[in-house]
Amino acid sequence: MTSLEIRDLTVELGDRIILKNLDLTISSGSFAAILGPSGCGKTTLLRSIAGLITPKGGAIRFGKQLVSVSSLVLPPHKRNIGYVPQEGGLFPHLSVEENVSFSLGKKTSKKERDELVEELLDLVGMPNYQKRLPQELSGGQQTRVALARALAMKPAMILLDEPFAALDQTLRAEISQEVVALLKSSKTTSIMVTHDREDALVSADIIALMRDGQVVQSGSPAEVYLKPISAAAAESTGDILTLPANKIEGNQYLSPLNSPVEQIGQRAGCESGQILVRPEEIALNLEPGERRVSANISKINYYGHDALVELSFAGLSQVVRARVTDTKGLEVGSTIFVSHKGPIRWVPDKATDQ
Repeated sequence: MTSLEIRDLTVELGDRIILKNLDLTISSGSFAAILGPSGCGKTTLLRSIAGLITPKGGAIRFGKQLVSVSSLVLPPHKRNIGYVPQEGGLFPHLSVEENVSFSLGKKTSKKERDELVEELLDLVGMPNYQKRLPQELSGGQQTRVALARALAMKPAMILLDEPFAALDQTLRAEISQEVVALLKSSKTTSIMVTHDREDALVSADIIALMRDGQVVQSGSPAEVYLKPISAAAAESTGDILTLPANKIEGNQYLSPLNSPVEQIGQRAGCESGQILVRPEEIALNLEPGERRVSANISKINYYGHDALVELSFAGLSQVVRARVTDTKGLEVGSTIFVSHKGPIRWVPDKATDQ
């Protein structure tokens, strides 16, 4: 186990700046997810940690060991890390046991190699697969073998680059849960790059949200989901509504969820801004009441376990979507009374695009 500390990391590829003054800290034994859209620099960050890319500036530490700073860049084979690339990266001409034992070197006896391979394949749920070739395995099995190969060298840290991207949705959920449980039980510090927010929220102890070559927010899954620092950060972890909301005294605000649209902005001393709302934080009521605003139901999208109800408000062109688990009494074309039951996430206009 080892911790990871990155400070002011900058990476340039050609004339493009991919990472810019990036900071990140991951505690020892944690399972961290690097989450962000394609092109934000996730894989470049992982490859920099692995030593496969030489940064232009900044520092990377594994525990107390400085592995990258200015002219000092420790090569990959001296960093004691396991790397699981996209789609496993198994050698197609080698058997499962040869793939798993590939990194052990000639100093390990055949008996020790065979025992370790057997132990690791048992660990990843694939006993008796030693003689199979990669093309004889399913995508999920190849991912497990790649993980066993990474664990064979007893690394201080394991890096996973979109390890489940090639799997279908059902298999991805199953395999990802198994792999994450295995890594957490081994207490190996693990860092997974993903663009799948569900993978990150379900699996990780720490989520680092990336945007435009920087980590814009990091914390526990609950923290980054419930307390996003911006609209962009909120969108990274789930559906978000950005509604006009003017702040008045204290922590009070006027928004379409508690005031008629025509009243927003008319009050003296208001600060213009927006409120960030999750669809599940919008309450739908059949009866009017205090701080409830009327809306019309324009569409109901039913998903079985829940439904997304599309709402239209007088004076607001934006469609508002509420996630509910019970659609009893809700009909397209009817009037419903809306209120906000979630935390207040108000940001001034100038901060909503950060």
